Amino acid sequence: MTQMKKSIILLLLVTYATGSAGQSMPLKDTAAPATTWDLQQCLDYANSHNNELLAKAHSVNAAILDSKAALLKLAPDITIRAEVDNYWKIPVQVFPGELVGQPSGTFVPIRMGTPWMGNYGADADLPLADLQTWQNIKLARLQQQSGQSEYHALQRSLLKNVRMAYYNVQQQMEYLDVCNRLYGNYHQIHDLISLQLNKGFTDKITFNQSATLLKTRQEAVDKAQVGLEEAYLDLRFWMGYPLNGKLTITAATTLPPLEISDYNTTQLPDYETEQLKVQVAKQQYRNAYTALYPTLHFKGSYQQLGFGDHLNFITHSPWFTVGYAGVALRLPLSAANFSNRPRNQKALWLAAATRFKHYTSEQEKKYLEEKLLLEKASRDIQRQKENIRLSEENETLSSQKINKGIIDMIQLREVQQDLYDAQAKLNEARMDFYKHFTELNYLQNQ
Repeated sequence: MTQMKKSIILLLLVTYATGSAGQSMPLKDTAAPATTWDLQQCLDYANSHNNELLAKAHSVNAAILDSKAALLKLAPDITIRAEVDNYWKIPVQVFPGELVGQPSGTFVPIRMGTPWMGNYGADADLPLADLQTWQNIKLARLQQQSGQSEYHALQRSLLKNVRMAYYNVQQQMEYLDVCNRLYGNYHQIHDLISLQLNKGFTDKITFNQSATLLKTRQEAVDKAQVGLEEAYLDLRFWMGYPLNGKLTITAATTLPPLEISDYNTTQLPDYETEQLKVQVAKQQYRNAYTALYPTLHFKGSYQQLGFGDHLNFITHSPWFTVGYAGVALRLPLSAANFSNRPRNQKALWLAAATRFKHYTSEQEKKYLEEKLLLEKASRDIQRQKENIRLSEENETLSSQKINKGIIDMIQLREVQQDLYDAQAKLNEARMDFYKHFTELNYLQNQ
């Protein structure tokens, strides 16, 4: 009876353990699949994580604060002050002796003040007519707009780089699949040659040449794999994604349509930025010129003065009120203000305007070049597709000849080389298409 109980208990333990093991298996099958990123997700991530873009955003915020500070120059400048002084040597002022009955020509020193003196009050300064202050405000606003424009220009440039890196990854993924497929196809051909060797229909030299060609195809796969990893690294860099992080994107579908919009100068990505550079240079010239104008300020002051022999004068002695209000006219007549600075700033303004004209002409030339290259890439893709069709047909015919025992390694090597060259050129043509397509859209702010 005791032995039977032990057997039952052992059976229950085994059943429990088996059931527990069976329950643990589905955990591996229900693991969440890796997230696949599309282009828009990559662009959104770059917008909020690229370090260069984030640094530029901080610079824009600083320019906004500078603009607000310049505007506050129009508000009254009020200074609140309070002080207590102990004169361990009281100041002395000399007066003519006649004032106190002394002979003419003599002077009497009189101490002015007490050992303890204090004052508190406020001073105010309000610009009534100050052209340079207004010009500084305009300049600060232009610099703020310029900073914001540079931010948007940098953002557009960043997104262009992300798009290009994304397309590059897609093409490298597709090219790696092609290399693997071609390697597999030739592996079948090599197996046929091996079979012919075993049947005695070919020699060892032919087999060795085929094995070398197979290794070359494997090297092409390895090279394509490295190219894909480099493309992913480039994409992660532009996105601001952790360089060692795992990132998987969607596979390529079809090429975008070959639709080229009409050129518009105002749609250039840096058009506003370059235009604002001219306006800033012009405003800096105006600032230098208005430095020669007079300024008119309202000035006012209110003070309470106290005196005493001891520190307790603050609460035990009377305080006296002093105040004034008036206007101050200032006319700058220094040699520095009448120097060549305004003319120098005008020359810089004219130089900026000339550079802007060169920029628009240069960008139009670049647009036309990219348009020609995009159309050429589209034609190259069609040509390489036809070359691939012919090369694949030749590969099929070569396999049929090998099945019949007819092996021409020179011809077979040429067929394989033609096929791989056509695939590589197709990949290059597609990359050129994406490159020029992305650049054209970037130049027209799309």
